[in-house]
Amino acid sequence: MEKHSDQFAPLLELCPGLDIVFGHMLILRLGFSVKDVSWTSEMKEWTETDCKNVGRSMAIFMRMVQTSEASVDAWRKHYPQLGNLFQVDGFNDFIFVMASNLLRNNKYGMIFRVSVGAALSTLDRATDIYVISTYYQSDKLVGQAHALLAMISTNMFFQILAVLGVYQKKSWGRKLKEVLICLLFLRPAVDAFRVSTNHEDEGATIELATESIPGCVLQVYVWLNSPEEAGTFALGSIGISAATTGFSSAIIAYDMDVDVPHRRNQPKFYGYIPDDNGARGRCFVLMTMISALHNLSRSVGCALLAAVGNKGLILYFADGEMLLYLIFKLARG
Repeated sequence: MEKHSDQFAPLLELCPGLDIVFGHMLILRLGFSVKDVSWTSEMKEWTETDCKNVGRSMAIFMRMVQTSEASVDAWRKHYPQLGNLFQVDGFNDFIFVMASNLLRNNKYGMIFRVSVGAALSTLDRATDIYVISTYYQSDKLVGQAHALLAMISTNMFFQILAVLGVYQKKSWGRKLKEVLICLLFLRPAVDAFRVSTNHEDEGATIELATESIPGCVLQVYVWLNSPEEAGTFALGSIGISAATTGFSSAIIAYDMDVDVPHRRNQPKFYGYIPDDNGARGRCFVLMTMISALHNLSRSVGCALLAAVGNKGLILYFADGEMLLYLIFKLARG
């Protein structure tokens, strides 16, 4: 800032403590809470503590989003006074370069996000395996055990295909290592520690479609028909499957909504998540709960259809609903 004092002069005139803001922004940290600054105050009135809080908050905003553009947008909206800085020529480009480098270097936030999902996914897999072993102990539930095992195997098959596609140019030794990670159910945990700024958790979508959702339906169906053979632990496994689905669905929806291009291009649809950081956190928790409870209610509904004796009703219901959904999308263009 001393070297380019002429360029920074207009910014320092608006915010004399900008160097303090940048200094604390550059500290790599996880961060848990965003400190507020009076929205009626001007940046010229900000104390050293105010500037420190504004700078340290960037780490929290980066933890909650996946792109530098989204983190800067959240930072700017949480502290409305910062909007004056963005009016200065060159500041917008400068802050995006800084945010991009911080997002690349500060991986604590992304590891935190992915680790929570990985822990849920691993716990879901462990409880499913226990439930399968319980099913095999009952002659009435052998078929259901085969079905749940097939779901886990399908999920693993698609994960292995994805791994082979990603590492197609690597040596067979590396490919074998990655396949073993899938076979040992370590993929979520390993991915959590390989996370980078460009990481996309495609495995979450695969797991939702091939294991968590159908597995939840099957386990609810078994428990409704044979609660004693299934055991009370099956209820815990059902709950974890619903929670895993809820978390994955919520984080996908959250990332799409706070994405700046989405909000800019489709403002009538995106933008339902509030700009205040505290409200965003509460909103994400509620989204997770809503998704988990929605999946649980749908699973119970499908299980009840199967339990009445006509399993074809589930196919008619699912296919009919999907057809209506596609017609609705076509009508909206």
